[in-house]
Amino acid sequence: MILKFCGFKSEEDIEKVKNLNVDAIGFIHFPRSKRHVSMNQLKLLSKRVPDHIYRVVVLVNPTLDLVKQVFNETNINVIQLHGSESIQLIKAIRKLSPTIKIFKAIPADKYLNRNIEKYEKTVDLFIIDTPSQNYGGTGNTYDWNVLSNIRKSRFLIAGGLDINHISKLKYLKLGQSGYDIASGIETDNIKDLAKMTQIIKIIKGDERNEHTNRS
Repeated sequence: MILKFCGFKSEEDIEKVKNLNVDAIGFIHFPRSKRHVSMNQLKLLSKRVPDHIYRVVVLVNPTLDLVKQVFNETNINVIQLHGSESIQLIKAIRKLSPTIKIFKAIPADKYLNRNIEKYEKTVDLFIIDTPSQNYGGTGNTYDWNVLSNIRKSRFLIAGGLDINHISKLKYLKLGQSGYDIASGIETDNIKDLAKMTQIIKIIKGDERNEHTNRS
């Protein structure tokens, strides 16, 4: 199972997680998000993440120039798109680097399967999140049964997940490749080591990252 922890804003929080068995650490570069980090913060924080962990930046309808700036100035190696980005833009991002990974967040609404069909040939992984009128995470869950119709595409479940949700999802056969968690690993907007460790134990079986190679 792929485990992505998202919404990191401080060096202290990265220190808590960098030796844990997590596959990806996410940063949000979107001013309307309460977890927004500036480009300068993104430069600093992404360099603190060990090389064996994916460094993900969440962008909403970015320009190609912004994506180029991210690649040129930070240690980010995964772009997560959280808006209504065009296929043309995604293809242009793909051309920036032969090793680039692109994640696409889409809402679990009535257009879910249509959006998967639209993007599945151009992205590496989907993040299925709670529907919202605004872009970005809501901290709320949704009816996970809608995921049972996804047949081929790899996806992470997102949307207000916490320890209790993960305990339930672990036994549901929804075909997920993993989980994307932000609010469920926080206490008072600070990353909580105990919560992160508990979730890792449920999903991975331990809290140490023993695997340093990733394709």
